[in-house]
Amino acid sequence: MYPYGYYQVPQVQYDYNQYEQFDPYAQQEQYDPFDPDRQPQQLERRVSQLERQNERQERQINQLQRDVNQLQRRLQRVNQRLRQVERRFNFPFTPFDGEY
Repeated sequence: MYPYGYYQVPQVQYDYNQYEQFDPYAQQEQYDPFDPDRQPQQLERRVSQLERQNERQERQINQLQRDVNQLQRRLQRVNQRLRQVERRFNFPFTPFDGEY
């Protein structure tokens, strides 16, 4: 029992004739992905995303090409040194079956 009488729950007035008041999907219309007014924004966002991805991949390709060029130069130097050693000792260092 409450000291000042019975507790009264505040009453909220609902208009049951308005369907929008109870429609949980009423605001979905704002986020319609097929809205022609929003399509240019979405396309611009997608284009910029693809451009960034393309730039990232180009940088990656350039780095890999530099790595390949560097490894080719190192392999060439190793082969030159190997030929020098072969000439000096007068026997070929050629791999046999499973031997190096």
